[in-house]
Amino acid sequence: MRKTMRAARGLAPILLCLLLAGCGSEDDLASVKGKVTLDGQPLEGATVEFQPTAEGGAPSSGQTDAKGRYELMYTFDTRGAMPGEHVVSIRTAGTCFDEAGNEFEREERVPAEYNSRTILKRTVKPGRNTIDFEL
Repeated sequence: MRKTMRAARGLAPILLCLLLAGCGSEDDLASVKGKVTLDGQPLEGATVEFQPTAEGGAPSSGQTDAKGRYELMYTFDTRGAMPGEHVVSIRTAGTCFDEAGNEFEREERVPAEYNSRTILKRTVKPGRNTIDFEL
């Protein structure tokens, strides 16, 4: 029993360090906003996703409004993205819901080089970032 207690006490600091390192905290995130245009026009209803290139990084995403503006969300209630290099995809295809809650499919209007075969990479710096995309 005493060996088990000593082992548990020895593991406690290690477990604490692992928990604190975890996936990061809200304080580690950077603000990312921007505008997406396609052929010079604001792209409404697009999903903008930033996937960190660093191993173990979690993605952030946002939806564009009628003016093509987006803001990245790390979780449903936490704004931001992890600092560092990201592969970016922008797409309009997918299942959507109108204001009445009716489900419909939206077709892809964005060329594959910006989503399924994306060539887009951007670096998120600590603090506030404005990252626009002219597609």
